[in-house]
Amino acid sequence: MSRSLHRTFDKVRKLVKELVLPHNQSLRSLLQKTWVRGVPSGQLLAVAAGPEPAHQSRPEDRPQPAAPRRRQRPTLLRPAADANPFIATTPCWVITLNPEGERTRALMDSLQEQGLPAQTIAGVDGRAGMPQLEPGERLANATTRWRHLCELKSSEVGCYLAHLRAIRRAYESGLERVCILEDDVCLEADFGSVLAELERLPEDIEMVRLMGLKIRKRKEIQPLADGTHQLVRPERGWCGTQGYIINRAGMKKVLAHGSRIFEPIDKMFDHFWQFDLHLYGVEPHLLWEMEQTSSIEKSNAGRDRVAPWLYWLHPLGKLWRSLGRHYYLRRHARDFYPARKPKQRPGRSARIRP
Repeated sequence: MSRSLHRTFDKVRKLVKELVLPHNQSLRSLLQKTWVRGVPSGQLLAVAAGPEPAHQSRPEDRPQPAAPRRRQRPTLLRPAADANPFIATTPCWVITLNPEGERTRALMDSLQEQGLPAQTIAGVDGRAGMPQLEPGERLANATTRWRHLCELKSSEVGCYLAHLRAIRRAYESGLERVCILEDDVCLEADFGSVLAELERLPEDIEMVRLMGLKIRKRKEIQPLADGTHQLVRPERGWCGTQGYIINRAGMKKVLAHGSRIFEPIDKMFDHFWQFDLHLYGVEPHLLWEMEQTSSIEKSNAGRDRVAPWLYWLHPLGKLWRSLGRHYYLRRHARDFYPARKPKQRPGRSARIRP
């Protein structure tokens, strides 16, 4: 072989070593076996004559695999887009007969201090006589006598209508939810921050009571405010309408069932199972009521005489309603159980009782 051809092959060998071998370990071992007297074999010539290999990225330039995603704990909270999670946007309506009264102004100041949108709405005064009913509202005295062995007092009807009309107003205004308060309550310091969490709950949580007057067995659903409060679902009514938040689905059910008036408004809420209202509560309570004499006269105070045969029918009706409640709880057992009473007093109201 001539000296010039040998020099040519020597240059090809150096070029292959510089361009190809550093990037291909298997090719390097192949070439080491195929050199014969400094001349590449036919397989080497094919490789040497081929195109240069594509640029190989450095390890630091290569895309790194994504870190494994941590599994999130399931929660009932829905993410709120572009919203401050600590400021509630739900309107707070204060039902009052005296908008300029001291206790109403104090409650409005507390709401505004917590950055909550608040306004007063007129109550319905039943202290001087039976209030005038509006279209769609019906007073069912016969049902009241059968179920409660008495008739509703005018002040009870006024309270009922005040809440019913507030809910109707919110529904007809297109609100997604509203927080309704009576004017004789005080707010806990974290009322606003917990309310912001409540308004982000799923739609099937239709109504949440912010306080109650009876201690009942309830199921703990989820923590609120980093565990300082709990969303709970009681198996029986809490009694009282001092404060609650209700969404559109709950408003629709209340308006459909509650326009026929035969019991106090809190009793209607307590009988949630009769119209499938998904009713929850917060513990410890977010409100407490002032110690004062209520202007609402109870229907069982100075009870009116009813027909004697109703006293025989009343226990049967009570048994029938009890069977209906137990049947509802059994059908929805996973939603209500396991249930137990709270270990500590759930609120500061003096009238709370077992």
